[in-house]
Amino acid sequence: MWRVVTGQGLRGLATAMAALATAGCYGGGMGSDRAGASLPVADSVKAGAAFVENEYRIAPQDTLEITVYQFPNLSRIVQVDGAGRVSLPLVGTVVAAGRTVADLEAELARRLGAKYIQSPQVSVLVKESVGARVTVDGAVRVPGVYTLKGRTSLIQALALAQGISDVGDSTITLTRISDGRQVSARIDVDAIREGRAADPQVFGGDTVVVDESASRTGLQVLKNTVPAAIGLGVRAVP
Repeated sequence: MWRVVTGQGLRGLATAMAALATAGCYGGGMGSDRAGASLPVADSVKAGAAFVENEYRIAPQDTLEITVYQFPNLSRIVQVDGAGRVSLPLVGTVVAAGRTVADLEAELARRLGAKYIQSPQVSVLVKESVGARVTVDGAVRVPGVYTLKGRTSLIQALALAQGISDVGDSTITLTRISDGRQVSARIDVDAIREGRAADPQVFGGDTVVVDESASRTGLQVLKNTVPAAIGLGVRAVP
């Protein structure tokens, strides 16, 4: 016995696709009332009085090589902790995140010179930096860690990952470290593109995560299924 996939079955698939497409338009994540939710300034961009625009600022988890000339016992390689601080002999704990290299050098020299060393010469080298990188993960075309070159907005960060994938949700999660704490906000990308919300700036150390949209994932499955069903409808199948 042979049977044929009928037009009624194909129409049912088409109806399901239309329903999912509508759901994708109106149910693509959190509502636009949360678009552009604000986050506090990232630790990686906080600066002291000597801040100079576009000059790199130290961020939590950066690795620093600190050299005190003629005092090798005071020189070492340290990692900035999650609260943005480093600890050094004689100096104690110093806030490093948000400072420029020159600012941190001056602060360390000031502390050492106050009690211990006459006219100390201090050098700070950023050996490994997370502060100049942003992580874009989830339902994007090319997830990865990207280097920021100058001022970068959320839409530009997504473009570095070649945009949201076909199954990505329009509402994303932006996470950063501020005052040593992890804070997050849900942001509607469609609202930004339509001019209903501002395009927030992303900073070094930020993480952008795009979740998969259930409706768009289902629609993609149907898109892949319908051509096969149409092919079966053309020829008899056992």
